[in-house]
Amino acid sequence: MDAGAPDDIPDYLVVGGGSAGCVVAARLSEDPTVRVTLLEAGPEDRDVWIHVPAGYARLFASGRYDWKFATEPEPELADRAVAWPRGRVLGGSGSVNGLVFLRGSPRDYDRWAQAGARGWSYEDVLPAFRRMEDWDGPAGDTRGKGGPLPVGQVTRLSQGAAAFVASCRALGFPPHRDINDGGPIEGVSPIQMNVRGGRRVSTARAYLRAARRRSNLRVLTGVRADRVLVEDGRAAGVLARRDGAGEGQVFRAGREVVLCAGAVATPKLLLLSGMGDGEDLAALGIPVAAHLPGVGKNLQDHLIARLSFRTKPAGTLNEIMGSRLRLVRTALGYALRRNGPLAVGATEATLFARVTPGAEEAEAQFQFINFSLSTAGYVLQPHPGMMINFGQCRPDSRGTLALRSPDPDDKPVIRANYLEAPGDRRVMVEAARLGRRIGRAPPFSDLVEAETLPPPGADDDEALLEHIRRTGTTVYHPCGTCRMGTDAGAVVDPELRVAGVRGLRVADASVMPLVPSSNIQPAVIMVAERAAEFIRRAAFSTAAAA
Repeated sequence: MDAGAPDDIPDYLVVGGGSAGCVVAARLSEDPTVRVTLLEAGPEDRDVWIHVPAGYARLFASGRYDWKFATEPEPELADRAVAWPRGRVLGGSGSVNGLVFLRGSPRDYDRWAQAGARGWSYEDVLPAFRRMEDWDGPAGDTRGKGGPLPVGQVTRLSQGAAAFVASCRALGFPPHRDINDGGPIEGVSPIQMNVRGGRRVSTARAYLRAARRRSNLRVLTGVRADRVLVEDGRAAGVLARRDGAGEGQVFRAGREVVLCAGAVATPKLLLLSGMGDGEDLAALGIPVAAHLPGVGKNLQDHLIARLSFRTKPAGTLNEIMGSRLRLVRTALGYALRRNGPLAVGATEATLFARVTPGAEEAEAQFQFINFSLSTAGYVLQPHPGMMINFGQCRPDSRGTLALRSPDPDDKPVIRANYLEAPGDRRVMVEAARLGRRIGRAPPFSDLVEAETLPPPGADDDEALLEHIRRTGTTVYHPCGTCRMGTDAGAVVDPELRVAGVRGLRVADASVMPLVPSSNIQPAVIMVAERAAEFIRRAAFSTAAAA
């Protein structure tokens, strides 16, 4: 049945209330003359652990707000299936992630433009990055002040993080005053986070919370879209289901449908709606609405592996969580002062470095982690421990996403194809070798009692690659599955309009032609800011022409 009479049909229907969808809905609703409806499959973001920065680990372990996607067995990762956590809650993955705020290299966006995403160079996207930010550092031409999203740098490093930074500097890597200032990213720096007053600030909080007071914005949680409705070549709305309801419900849009469901759910939704490779859709019995062979192709993700260390007592989370007294003290300190280990996300410091001869810019990212995990899931080891995580900035390997069946309840077939490209294997091995050099350099080495993973003797190429294959995993940055561009294989054009279907746009990580060099959430928010800008501009042009 239809959701409401024609008078209740919003101008814009935004599908997916994650990092991008909250931005798009909030920005569009700034115009009081339009009506906006936002649909989110997950619940409201009321869980207290969502708002505690270190609570992300508890959320990951519980799986409560996770879509629970997984890849197929990966040939280059010892035939292991890799779990792909994706946020299923208002705020999406931005409500459950590790809070790292890194734009990546300016050259990332220049490469987007060179790949066919015209108008997406660094110079083009910088205004959107500035518009989103409320940077607590020095003002400048590249940082934003007064935007909805607070961004600040970790100022009180743990003993291990300070040692990591010092060891990187001792090895000749330059320090960064501001790693997001628009210059080269090579070097070591404390991390920047979207935290204010010791609490996570997702886009659900930064953008949507105030916007929900507007009468022209309607936010519905617990509503999952199953299919885009295409009528006479135009997206008219979506068929969706509410939690606990078997019957589908139609939600219509007067002007545009904007898909912000993410790099996994958005291409799945397009395919279920008949937008994809015509032969593949016909084989599944799905009527073809638009032949778009690029849907689900070009999948990219950052693979990470870990170097794990047993350490002397140094205030690691292993020690805190392993002692009831320490935990109570830490929790009390956080409750009173909103600082300490619970006010920090996944990492406190990061290094970007070149690892192969002749590299033009940083190829690998390293992150200091103030805890160590067992090999059996997200479980802390019972002794003081730290990790150095490392991953390739710009992998050459490409994966695919496809439907398993026409049933919306079935998980998609995800093949990341990690390490398929020989160059990726080389960069990861060299990154592992540099990570070991950092771990063995003082003052970091002064804290280390033993290298636990991989064992100390595993230093040759074959042993390091075997370690990466058997332990490597996602760092939660899937993107590229609805690539933007101007060629026949592009799914959306540079203004994010889906080819062959009017009134339909995509605004999330799936449109990225190439994965950014770093954590991708700031780039996702930037895409959403620009999407809202394109939509408003199109509406103004239509009104002016009328």
